[in-house]
Amino acid sequence: MTVPGEALRFQETTNILRGKNPLPTFIGDVFGTTQRATRVLYLTDNAGEIGFDSLLITTLKEMGATVNLVVKEDPFFEDATREDALFFAMDKFVENIFTVKGFFIPGRGTSQLSEIFRKSDLLIAKGTGNYEALNGQVHGKAILYMLKVKCHPIARKTGANIGSFIVKIET
Repeated sequence: MTVPGEALRFQETTNILRGKNPLPTFIGDVFGTTQRATRVLYLTDNAGEIGFDSLLITTLKEMGATVNLVVKEDPFFEDATREDALFFAMDKFVENIFTVKGFFIPGRGTSQLSEIFRKSDLLIAKGTGNYEALNGQVHGKAILYMLKVKCHPIARKTGANIGSFIVKIET
């Protein structure tokens, strides 16, 4: 069993890429909701994943969506910061890069970020921390959660097994 602070292991990633581990479980109309989105607020997770995030963001842009990015202001565990986003030149294909202390909470932060949140029709929230911060707190917006289920409370809420990867849409 894993613990909540444990990051994805290299071998797990390698096994997924080689088709040895199961693919993420999709819960809800992930594809349809994403295809309809025109304004996306993307909440990052681990710094080590931000290069892969750029691939998804590029795809969202190719689908016609405007994407705004949220990273951590200061180092916060192993989460992505502005420096990580700039290393992958994400400033070249997102509208704005916003920073937050801790986790993004609607109604907190700059007035510009609050306005972007208000206008967004899809939030993409990566990681267990973003799931815990937002689950049940945002009404009237579609939220796409991408996370590894690491503990029993999250397993119960999502209906997924501990250790599984899920992509879940809530509307």
